[in-house]
Amino acid sequence: MIKKTGVYVLTAIFLVVFFRGFTQESDTASNTLKYFNKTELGVSFGIGSYPNNIYNGVTYKLKNTEIAATLQTVNGIMYNNRWMLGLSVGVEKWKEGLFWPVYGYLGYNFRRTDNTFFANIYLGYGIGTRYASGGSETNTSYVAQGSGGFALMIGVGYKMKVAKNVKFGYEIFYKYQALNSTYNNVYQKSDTSKIQSSTIDYKLGQHFAGFKLAVFFP
Repeated sequence: MIKKTGVYVLTAIFLVVFFRGFTQESDTASNTLKYFNKTELGVSFGIGSYPNNIYNGVTYKLKNTEIAATLQTVNGIMYNNRWMLGLSVGVEKWKEGLFWPVYGYLGYNFRRTDNTFFANIYLGYGIGTRYASGGSETNTSYVAQGSGGFALMIGVGYKMKVAKNVKFGYEIFYKYQALNSTYNNVYQKSDTSKIQSSTIDYKLGQHFAGFKLAVFFP
């Protein structure tokens, strides 16, 4: 499982690359601001595992089997046909949950031409719920309900012109979604059938890898 510190390091590296490229921008002939929209549909698959219930002192882990379908739109301004800054809102349906992600968006086109590779980062909050699933609360496979928190997406892709002021893009991405949830500390003495259990609040991160299709205006 990717640690939270790894998420922060990835974000920092990505931002450094962005701002370094911005400071090296030398062409001022097309220093213009214009509106842009990016509307995208994506699917992502859970990767890694996360800790779950503690049973007789042993912490069990579950594989992240979530599958998420995402529809979102970004609206903002584009500078010099390269830098994009905007706000993204959308809806995200998990296999076991529903989220309404709200992100600040920073994008970069590697070329000013209509056909170009691009990179982007989304930083924000996933408002919503990961539902409970599995067996009973004392079962090691049981997953407690959780609420959303900090969210991050980093992606790279390619877009191409398909009509006047319309571009079509492909993108691969990594997503991190923080969750506030609980786990159970279960203890059963060997000489009795009585099961003791306590509930503990904690935070965890769900990790995803995915693919998106997007339409850009202009």
